[in-house]
Amino acid sequence: MIIVYISIAVIVAALGYLGYVVFKTYKDAKPTIDSLQETATRVQNKTNAIKEETDSLKFKQQKLMTDFEKKKKAVNTVVFSVKQTPVEFKNALVAKPVAELEQKYKARQWNRKRRNRTMQPQ
Repeated sequence: MIIVYISIAVIVAALGYLGYVVFKTYKDAKPTIDSLQETATRVQNKTNAIKEETDSLKFKQQKLMTDFEKKKKAVNTVVFSVKQTPVEFKNALVAKPVAELEQKYKARQWNRKRRNRTMQPQ
């Protein structure tokens, strides 16, 4: 029976020693754990700041791209107009003036009336 009591005493002593070692380890590690938590908080804050800056930059980039597209469209319109200018000028030179067309129309009308008079028996 003494062996049982000695065994129980050894187990209780081992558990007591285990508790002491765990408590001492926790006490020694607590400053390190606190330091790691502070570091994690700082890293999280910096990550949030970087994320906000990234969002701001994306918005500004989108705004710049929109402005660039508008200006590109305006420049392309001007370039197209400049390219079309020689064609329009050439067409203007080839086109007959309205006065000349009206003169031909009046001449045709006069000729029709004259033909109609000569064809009618008197």
